[in-house]
Amino acid sequence: MDYFAVLGIPRRPVVPESALQRAYNQKSKLLHPDRAEGSDFSSINEAFQVVSNPAARIQHLLKLEFGEAGDRQIGAELGGLFGMVVEVLQRADQELDALSGQASPLLRALAFQRLDVLRVALDDAEKQIAERQSELQSRIAAVDQIWSQDRARCQKPLAQIAVDLTFVQKWAAQVRERKVRLEELL
Repeated sequence: MDYFAVLGIPRRPVVPESALQRAYNQKSKLLHPDRAEGSDFSSINEAFQVVSNPAARIQHLLKLEFGEAGDRQIGAELGGLFGMVVEVLQRADQELDALSGQASPLLRALAFQRLDVLRVALDDAEKQIAERQSELQSRIAAVDQIWSQDRARCQKPLAQIAVDLTFVQKWAAQVRERKVRLEELL
């Protein structure tokens, strides 16, 4: 299914959020089950979910245009970030597990000092991930500039961006989840 066609928007690596929202709202009004009997309203929601996520949108675009999204590994420039994120998440899991099992108020109070260091590490990881996500968004915009002239030249860079962005989004969610758990314990 072509989610771009479902929403009535052009196939491109970049879809302005306002245009996507406008297309979704128009289609939703037309095909809402209360207004249109037998309409496939779920396909509009599914299309919106895919096209609104940059990594999923690019993977979908690549499948439509080239028959595959490309199965690549994360780029070398993400290796350092990956190592840092793994280390911070492991530390967070260890500290959070230890603290959640701690019943003694005195030992919990002592653990709070270590948790401040952990909070700073999680904030730093979140900042670095956001910077990388912003860089990837800029790369998508650059590829989008040449999309209409030479789609074949865009395939490989878009495939790499999609893989990298998928991992960066996953890491951002994992860091946010640890931060939420930390705040719940404090």
